[in-house]
Amino acid sequence: MKKKIFDAAFWFCIIACCAFLLYQLFFIEKDPKQIFRFCSGSVVELRASSDNVGESFGSAVLINNEGLFVTNAHVVTYKQMGIVKEFDSFEIRFVFEDVYRQVTLVKYDSEKDLAILKLDDFDAEASPIKVGKSSSLSSGDRVFAIGNTANYGISISEGIVSIPQVNVDYSGITREVIQCDIVIAEGNSGGALVNSKGELVGLTTFRIKDLNGNIIYGLAYTIPVDVVINFLN
Repeated sequence: MKKKIFDAAFWFCIIACCAFLLYQLFFIEKDPKQIFRFCSGSVVELRASSDNVGESFGSAVLINNEGLFVTNAHVVTYKQMGIVKEFDSFEIRFVFEDVYRQVTLVKYDSEKDLAILKLDDFDAEASPIKVGKSSSLSSGDRVFAIGNTANYGISISEGIVSIPQVNVDYSGITREVIQCDIVIAEGNSGGALVNSKGELVGLTTFRIKDLNGNIIYGLAYTIPVDVVINFLN
């Protein structure tokens, strides 16, 4: 009888500990260090190149177990005489790697500013980012931008959601985006915007300029993850 009581108590403790760990992992807000550890392995440096135009640097996010990455179309394309063209080759590098790996451009949409890349030799060392819902965002929510800032490697910056859904005219196209009070730079394009649980809620895409043509720092726009997932599907 005592052994049965002991066994029951033992398994109750094991289940309670597992439930507590899962609760901390998925429901408790994380600090910036935890966010970076949790998400940085899913965000990569992206390099696109062509012999005739040079290189373009940005970021991409591993979105599923099939080795698919999402990024911005403007990172994988360029304009020549007003015509949008694809770069010839694309390479990515994880935060735990020293060398780049070749990826293939699956598709892109310049109006949505979204593109899909595929890594054929995908391995289990990298894990896809956890996907949240951009529709659940509210003004004042803490968010983090993770990407290849200034092409110096994967880094993180913190801010808040200013407006969860706003239409902004950019390059002659009206885009539905999330406005954030967050610092980004060249290279962050295609990187992850994550919430305080480490879930992907947006894809970093552009900044805007003031009337004098100067970049407005600390103000960034990201594509809602709900739009990204629709494009992926």
